[in-house]
Amino acid sequence: MSKSIIDYLKEVPDPRGAQGSRDDLWQILLIIIMGIMSGHTTYRELERFVERHRRTLIKLLALKQGTAPSYSTLRRMMIDVDYAALNNAFNSWMQEQPMAGGAAIAGDGKSLRNTVSNADNNKQNFISMVSLFSQQQGVVVATAIMENKKESEICVIQQLLSQLNLENHVFTMDALHCQKKTVEAIVESNNDYIIKVKKNQPKLQEAIRVQTEKETPIQVKVEDDSSKGRKVQRLVEVFVPPVNIDSRWKNVQSVIRVTRSGERDGKPYSTLSYYFSSLPPKSERIAKVIRGHWQVENRLHWVKDVIFDEDKSPQRAGNAPINLSIIKTWVLSVFRLHGFESIKGAIDQFSHKIPAMWSLLI
Repeated sequence: MSKSIIDYLKEVPDPRGAQGSRDDLWQILLIIIMGIMSGHTTYRELERFVERHRRTLIKLLALKQGTAPSYSTLRRMMIDVDYAALNNAFNSWMQEQPMAGGAAIAGDGKSLRNTVSNADNNKQNFISMVSLFSQQQGVVVATAIMENKKESEICVIQQLLSQLNLENHVFTMDALHCQKKTVEAIVESNNDYIIKVKKNQPKLQEAIRVQTEKETPIQVKVEDDSSKGRKVQRLVEVFVPPVNIDSRWKNVQSVIRVTRSGERDGKPYSTLSYYFSSLPPKSERIAKVIRGHWQVENRLHWVKDVIFDEDKSPQRAGNAPINLSIIKTWVLSVFRLHGFESIKGAIDQFSHKIPAMWSLLI
């Protein structure tokens, strides 16, 4: 029998002592999850959610002493819970969920604005949540938490890749992750990659530029798009890789040139980007996967900022900003795994319907 979210929440250590713990930590975390599933993101809103459903929650969760957690308890748990343990619980749960075969998975980091310190000088520090995001399912496959001054997103992504038990997927990364060790980790895990190339790898970029200027593309794809006042044409040209490419770039099968041109606010523009990939140059997936990489912005980061108010979140104390961000990621993934593309639509449908939310969580 597969484990439920409750089983994974029970693995998170309770930061409280044995005395004074009326309710189990997993019960409090589950209540917060249901509150956020109902669209509530502040402590006062979560408190009102508990008050509204007090009797139902006491009965459903068999809360001790016939009481439900107070405002101070909700706040204290978000501040004190070990975010690494909560994040591990999410990752462990997600590893047991069905994955779309051959999904494209985008890697990207998002800073938590309410963790920024020394914002006006070069000592600025903040916490980021680094996510691996499935383009097909719109879910976060795995996350890691990093502190800007102590860790590199490059190393964090490499560590996440080493922990995943996934094969035959395509990982997409921006130019920050154009690193030999990252490419090697993807290849050794029996997955493919498409990675953007910029001036941080000047020899590789120059080799691709020369190759795409002198050779005939194996595949050409033209895409047109009109949205938000913009008209865009994407010309995706796929080539065989240059023969002089450094052999430490593992399993390079294709190099790609993408020209984006059109109008933005009535003004013409044109950009040129380069990529390299372990997919063969005749693969039909290349153009689709490159375009789909930015879903991590539109379907994850935008949702957390606009629907879940993450950028405006007032919680700053202790571990609260990180714990709440993990829970919001969890809620998004629960809804998407149950077929809801629109997170706002899912909230509208399930808000304050305790039995319906419970059915998604057990």
